[in-house]
Amino acid sequence: MGLFDKLKGSKAVELNPKSALVLSAITVIASDGVIDEAEMMDLAKIARGDRNAVDTAVKILQGITLPEAVDLVAKALNDQQRIATMAILTDLAMSDGVLAGNEQKILQLYMEKFGITETALKPIIDAIAIKNDFSVFS
Repeated sequence: MGLFDKLKGSKAVELNPKSALVLSAITVIASDGVIDEAEMMDLAKIARGDRNAVDTAVKILQGITLPEAVDLVAKALNDQQRIATMAILTDLAMSDGVLAGNEQKILQLYMEKFGITETALKPIIDAIAIKNDFSVFS
């Protein structure tokens, strides 16, 4: 314990599945360094009015690295929650029709940490790609 550790305050915050989902969403939508208004609305939809989940996610995210965040999220979720989280994160990342490089890297980190295979994720990605392809209406 360092000399100034007592002055830092307590950062012991527990990550439940809802706050883990919010934390993972923040890591994806902030991957370009900016959270725009549409992304804030997406985050609000994910949180479903649970301000505590958002506050918890933000507190935990402060002062940790992306790999540490991915580890914490993985530990807080069961297998069913992990696949649902991957679907939600993929949808967030592809909402503008383009999967940017940083978004793809972060999704890959989650996929690997969650132990989800490409085969398991492919139908989800295909459905999201169809959902977000508005060119069929042109």
